[in-house]
Amino acid sequence: MSLFACQLRYLSILAENCRKPYPDVVDSETIAKRLNLSLRETTEMIKSLNDVGVVQSDLDGQLSLITQKGMHWLERYTFG
Repeated sequence: MSLFACQLRYLSILAENCRKPYPDVVDSETIAKRLNLSLRETTEMIKSLNDVGVVQSDLDGQLSLITQKGMHWLERYTFG
């Protein structure tokens, strides 16, 4: 899977979490398993997406939430 496809899938997972009645932060181990990536690759991706503002994560990239910008980004690149 390409990096871009992984990023979109990651944002989809976070957006899915927002639809729960009581959404919470999502840990990077859960994301890594769902994307079939190493924890290191996953935290690097999380940190880079945090830097551009599409997610909000802790300093280590261990916990994250999608931002409004991330929801717009996901919608734009998923639905064209």
